[in-house]
Amino acid sequence: MILTKNKLFLSSLIVLSLVILGCSKDGGGSSPEQNIGPIVEGTTETLVYMPVDNFEIPVYLSIPEECQDGPLPAVVVMHGSDGMWTNHNPDSKVMSGQFKEWQAIFAQNCIVGVFVDSYSGRGVITRTGKWRELPDNFRISAQFVRPKDANAALSMLQNLKYNDGSPVVDKYKIALLGFSDGASAVASSLIDTDRVPENFKWTQSEDGKEYDSSDGVLPPQTKPEIGFSGGVFYYGGSVGYNYWGKHPCGTDALEGNIFYPYAPMLYNTPSDGYLSDNTLCLIDVLLKKGAPIELNLYDGVGHGFDFDNLPQSVTARNNTIKWLKELWIEN
Repeated sequence: MILTKNKLFLSSLIVLSLVILGCSKDGGGSSPEQNIGPIVEGTTETLVYMPVDNFEIPVYLSIPEECQDGPLPAVVVMHGSDGMWTNHNPDSKVMSGQFKEWQAIFAQNCIVGVFVDSYSGRGVITRTGKWRELPDNFRISAQFVRPKDANAALSMLQNLKYNDGSPVVDKYKIALLGFSDGASAVASSLIDTDRVPENFKWTQSEDGKEYDSSDGVLPPQTKPEIGFSGGVFYYGGSVGYNYWGKHPCGTDALEGNIFYPYAPMLYNTPSDGYLSDNTLCLIDVLLKKGAPIELNLYDGVGHGFDFDNLPQSVTARNNTIKWLKELWIEN
C-alpha cells in the first residue's frame, strides 16, 4: 500500500510526545528521557530541535512519499566543517545544495533522511578559526560532542511513529553518514566501547600540549543497546587530535591506536585528499585487526569531492546507496 500524505503527516502532538535519550554532562551515558520539540515545519519535511545537554540541536527530518508502507530504513547525516545551511545561514531553514541532493537521493530510494546541524545550536557557524583549535574545538568536538547528536537522532528515529502508532523507521536499519568533520563524528559515534582497554585515558593533544578531563575532554558515549547498522565515512581525518591513542601512521599504531567500530563502515576516500594519508593508515590497521570495513578509493579527486559534480562523486554516491542496501539486506 502506498503511503498517503494523510498518514505521513506528523502532528505536533505526536512529535512532541516522542522521547529521545539525551546525554549526561559528563558524556558517560544517557540522561532521563526528554521530550523533543518544538515543531517549526510540518508534514514530510520537518525541522525539529533535539535537546542535547543544554543546547537545542536543529534536525531536518525528511520522510519520502509514495513508498511502500514502512517501517523504512533511515540515514542520519553529519555535515562537514562548512555547516549544513545554504550561505552559512541557519535562519534560512534551507539546507545547502549538497544536502538537498542527498535528500533527493534518499527519497528516490525510500530512505528517511535526517540531517543534523551540530554547529548553530552551539553558537558556531563553520569550523574555522578558533573552532579548529584546542581547546575551543571542544565545544563542537567530532570525537565526544557530535556523537551525542548522532545518538540522539538515532533514538528519535527509533521512537518515531505515524499517527496510527506504526513505526516510521526500522530501528535495525538506521545508518550514519558524514563528510569531513562529520565523517570523524561518524567514526567516533561507532567506537566499540566494549573493546576499549580498561585503563585507557581519554586525552587530546595539539602543538605539544595535552588536554584531559580537567580541560573538558570527555570519554565517548557507550554503545547504544540498538546502535547504528553501519557508517559511511567521506574524506575525513582519522587522528582526532590523538583521541584514539597513537597516530594511525605510527609504527606502534596496531597496539596503540584503540579505534575499532561496532558496526560495518564504508570509507569513501579520495586519492588526493589532504586527510587521506592518515585515514588510509587507519584503514590498514583496522584491516589487520579484522574490522568490518570496506574502502573505495577514488583517483584524481581531493577533499570535498562529493559536491563537485564529478564522475567520481556520482560513482561514490551510487556505491554508497548500493552498500547501504546490501547492509540492510544482511540485517
